[in-house]
Amino acid sequence: MSYKFSIIIPCYNEENTVFDVVNEICLKFNDAQVIVVDDGSTDKSLAELHKLEHSNLNILELTKNQGKGKAMRTGLDKAKTISNVVIFTDADKEILINDLSKVFDYYKNKNVDAVFGSRFLNISIKKIFQMGLHRYLANKTLTLITNMIYKQKLTDMETAVKSFKTSFIDTLELKSDGFDIEPEIVKALSKARVKINEIPINYEPRTSEEGKKISFKDGIITLIYLLKRRQ
Repeated sequence: MSYKFSIIIPCYNEENTVFDVVNEICLKFNDAQVIVVDDGSTDKSLAELHKLEHSNLNILELTKNQGKGKAMRTGLDKAKTISNVVIFTDADKEILINDLSKVFDYYKNKNVDAVFGSRFLNISIKKIFQMGLHRYLANKTLTLITNMIYKQKLTDMETAVKSFKTSFIDTLELKSDGFDIEPEIVKALSKARVKINEIPINYEPRTSEEGKKISFKDGIITLIYLLKRRQ
């Protein structure tokens, strides 16, 4: 099978990193379409994006901040018309861009429908404490609950690196606007009887002071989603 990939990058107030991340992705994966969705940034993120001139770069703009889920879904609407596999990643430099190659290779070498990049398959104790033990335990707890409800075997449900074939997009019927898009994707793929494969990726965690967006509140929202929308 011949694959056409789209890489979707939601962006909200990432003026310090978005240029470098998108520029490297466009150059390294020049056969893929790169779709950046600016989620109503109030800093210079858009200005940084418009400095870039790549033939495979697509910049979509939301006029106001509507949430990561809305940005991701906006990217999906574009991706389904131009590719047969979509890969999500973030604009914050927490994920090593070279690791996206592993996702490309997995599709090319195996007959799969969905691939997630797991930060926790080969994580070291040092990295756990670097990201914060509380964040690590929260992630593992939410992932465990997700696996129990949706009968998957994931190690990192909230990873930024999610991918699946675009033929599933309309079937998934994603609706979430916020960070609850993470469990909704797992739920929707599971309902569609899609096996989610995982590959290890490297992770360089940052702090709230460095621009980390997800918070304890978002973890509670995800937990509520999981407990309320099990079916």
